[in-house]
Amino acid sequence: MNKRRERIITAAALAVGAILIAVILFHAWKALTRPAESAAKQETGSIEAEAGDDIWVEETQLETNQNLTLSLKAAVLGTALQKKELVVFEQHLSDIIKVTDDGKLPFNLSAKYQYIKYSGTATYTVDLSGINDDTLRVDEDTKTLTIYIPHAVENLEINEEETQADDTENVGIFSIGDLRQTEQERTEVIADVKQNMEQKLKDDKIIENADRMAKLSVWEIYQPIVSKVSPEYTVVVEFL
Repeated sequence: MNKRRERIITAAALAVGAILIAVILFHAWKALTRPAESAAKQETGSIEAEAGDDIWVEETQLETNQNLTLSLKAAVLGTALQKKELVVFEQHLSDIIKVTDDGKLPFNLSAKYQYIKYSGTATYTVDLSGINDDTLRVDEDTKTLTIYIPHAVENLEINEEETQADDTENVGIFSIGDLRQTEQERTEVIADVKQNMEQKLKDDKIIENADRMAKLSVWEIYQPIVSKVSPEYTVVVEFL
């Protein structure tokens, strides 16, 4: 009877020991597998963080481009307010006209004439005060800033202080003295001279040359300014 009891106790002890060993092995396995799971979670978290960083970079880049566009436009607009009327080209020219005076006697008996050389200056300007946000276009793909400007405007002035008059030719037998002009006659002569000069400017297509110089002048002003904001950008000048 005692031997049987001892065997039962021994079997129970072995069973309990087996259970304890199983529990210990289970906890040991769980402890060993936990770092791998944590690593996997950390790796997943790192991938998500990288994805988030990409989105942040895109948003930051977009904001940077917007700020750059605003900076480029602000630089141009600030200088445009200072420049306003920009002289881009000047053309000096002259015209010789024959002024006659038939005199008061009949049959040109007191007629006389005189050649007078008039000088003039045609000034071509571009109004930069009209440059605004609507006349500026920034292209991020081609890295260009296009400035749209008006065509050059011509202003012709006769420089009367530079007038040169030849000697009076007295052709009538009773003609004496120098040729005299009334204020009205002088005004009419100046008007004729100005018309002749304007026609010459038109024939020589000076306005086209002035427009070319307008583009170049505006580019020379704004390219250095734009380069200071961003060396990658190039200024392009076009007409409205």
